[in-house]
Amino acid sequence: MSYSQLLFRSIDASGSPKRIDLLFSNVEWTQIAVHYGNFSVEEIVAVTDPRVAEFGLRVPVHGNIFLINGGPDHVTATHCQWHEDDGDVRSSSKFGPLRGMD
Repeated sequence: MSYSQLLFRSIDASGSPKRIDLLFSNVEWTQIAVHYGNFSVEEIVAVTDPRVAEFGLRVPVHGNIFLINGGPDHVTATHCQWHEDDGDVRSSSKFGPLRGMD
């Protein structure tokens, strides 16, 4: 995470050339794991979704809550974008140069 940005990058162990980058911008809060076997993202409305109370999530001042795999893991950010390409784990991201990446 750098400059309030968080980039998730897929790594396909089967040797497929496809890679997916998922970028969260203006990140306020995260509760994430080190590794996910599967990955899905769902944006929820914090003031009406019962999972906010169920998981004990903070209602964001700015931004939205993006649940990872249905929760409780989540990212609070203003934006979530994704891009699929033929790069590998070390290739530059479509989202531009990010600190800590070549």
